[in-house]
Amino acid sequence: MASTVGLTLAVSAALPQVRMVPLDRGWTIERADAGDALPAVVPGTVQQDLLRAGRIPDPAVDRNIEQVQWVGEQDWVYRYSLSIDDEILTHDHIDLVFKGLDTFAEVVLNGEMLGRADNMFRTWEFPIRDRLRAGRNRLEVRFRSPVVVGRERRSSFGIQLPSDNEVGPLRIAPYVRKAAYQFGWDFCPPLVTIGIWQPVELRVWDVTRITGVQVDQRDDGRTVAVHCRVTTAGDVKGCKLAAILDGEVQRVDLGPDGVGEAVLMVADPQRWWPNGSGERPLYRLQVELWRNGRVLDRRCHRIGLRRIALDQAKDDQGQRFTFVVNGEPLFMKGANMVPPDMLLPRAGDSTWVRLVRDMQRAHFNMVRVWGGGVYPPDAFFDACDTAGILVWQDLMFANMTPDDPPFIASVEGEVRDQVGRIGHHACLALWCGNNELDVAWKNWGWRTKYGYDARDSTRLRRAYHDLFERTLPRWIAELDHTPYIPSSPISNWGNSVGLGTGDLHYWGVWHADSSFASFKGNTGRFVSEYGFQSYPDSATLALFLSPDERVLGSEVLRSRQRSYRTDRPILEAIRREEGAVPATLGAFINAGQRVQALALHKAIMAHWNAASRCMGSLFWQLNDCWPGPSWSVIDVTGRWKAAMYVVEEDFGRMDARVHPMN
Repeated sequence: MASTVGLTLAVSAALPQVRMVPLDRGWTIERADAGDALPAVVPGTVQQDLLRAGRIPDPAVDRNIEQVQWVGEQDWVYRYSLSIDDEILTHDHIDLVFKGLDTFAEVVLNGEMLGRADNMFRTWEFPIRDRLRAGRNRLEVRFRSPVVVGRERRSSFGIQLPSDNEVGPLRIAPYVRKAAYQFGWDFCPPLVTIGIWQPVELRVWDVTRITGVQVDQRDDGRTVAVHCRVTTAGDVKGCKLAAILDGEVQRVDLGPDGVGEAVLMVADPQRWWPNGSGERPLYRLQVELWRNGRVLDRRCHRIGLRRIALDQAKDDQGQRFTFVVNGEPLFMKGANMVPPDMLLPRAGDSTWVRLVRDMQRAHFNMVRVWGGGVYPPDAFFDACDTAGILVWQDLMFANMTPDDPPFIASVEGEVRDQVGRIGHHACLALWCGNNELDVAWKNWGWRTKYGYDARDSTRLRRAYHDLFERTLPRWIAELDHTPYIPSSPISNWGNSVGLGTGDLHYWGVWHADSSFASFKGNTGRFVSEYGFQSYPDSATLALFLSPDERVLGSEVLRSRQRSYRTDRPILEAIRREEGAVPATLGAFINAGQRVQALALHKAIMAHWNAASRCMGSLFWQLNDCWPGPSWSVIDVTGRWKAAMYVVEEDFGRMDARVHPMN
């Protein structure tokens, strides 16, 4: 199907001259070696298109997940016919913009290679003005299997990097800039997706355009100075920048490097506060690019006026880990968040926003976006701004990384894209380099398990230091002044030093058979992970399991449990707290949810009663991507488990304003 875009651009000259034209209809997909084309939905994944066409079963039903693994092991081609009229070719610049390609792809226009993609988390842009022709243009996106490319990269690197989430001798997740949970985790099976998973657009523009808006705030207590740094592309001769905030307008010239900087003063500012601690007013910041009396481009952001700091000062107990908002130390109440679906495009903005509303209702003031998933969409951050949910944003690293220059260059593009996109949000409280890599390297026996000699160990540790402790914080600081830590947790559970220093992931209850009472003696300075498993409701399981599999001990039910501990901790907790394990699945699920709720209640109360020494309680985990047992309090359908109601009650009784001890 051809798509004509020229008429879309025939709009009023009073509007900004940069146009974004969606290319979301008329795509096809086919296996590279088969040639059997199917309609494709963009954004989407190959798996979703095959499911719609009846070529694969629903991966979430019974054991169908085992029947769809082949999809990620094949190469696939997307095709699109783009019909261009003469009018569009009169513009100076036409760019083809992919907001996300999953993951290894060649982009080809009219038989010419435009470029290659190798990172799920990046935006990929290609100038195509001089390669387009009036009439029909053939666009192809040729995807290579992430599994095959991952194996090639593993072989080329020569060292098996740690990847405990994967099964088998050849583990590839560390070599692929792709959501790590798709290679399997202890709450979901592997499902390696492939496809154009984010929107595709044509960007049509003349002369110059805005490429980025960096916002920084300076607050002296009475006035907030909002600093805007605007970057541009194209010919900036004769261009001016206008910045508008709260009725104030400042006009500045662009420098020869295309950068303009404006400072807007807000007297008597209305400050933004996290949920439960105050109001959340948002100001509209508008930046316009002008030339010869016309607006060439415009960006609008909603910003909150607030100061956020992370107090990590040493004290007589070790080292603090306290978030300070507008000069007030606040106790953080929240959870860790995982992606809301195995097939990510299926979870639209409404799913992400619904989870924010759930957190607001349950009196959260913080969520940690876990580093084994994806960076959330704009709608999520907008909703957090409105709801007052602070975001602890992990960078997407849950495995050790290669150190070769092409890999690092791709990571730089990813980080600059994501920090530039997210950095202005009022809700953003912390950038964290990775999930558990530092504590794992020091405590989990990786050097022995993976057979590293002294040279390999030195190389891997140096690569870690260079990326997470030197390079990433430098890249981020160039774009955003939000606090950064290299890894979470900073300390290790199970020793007194760890309990006094930084943030802590306490897993004695699940991984070491400790009782729920042990939460009281392991509060730490900020507990950023802890939890206990339960099964989703019977009504949820009924959507995904055949009737004869909805019984205790069934083969399919057992296959849903992804933790190496199996159901044993749940069974033991039920016996300990309730006396006996029920004989039916429904009663077992209800009992399991009750003991999960009890576990979280005891942990939350232990952390709260230890304030002001302990200044945060983020349980694992908020939500699910898969219908099975996990640590979540909201299942994959959005249904609350019993524990979420207990969390709502507990968090609702807690005033975040706690002043830490000196």
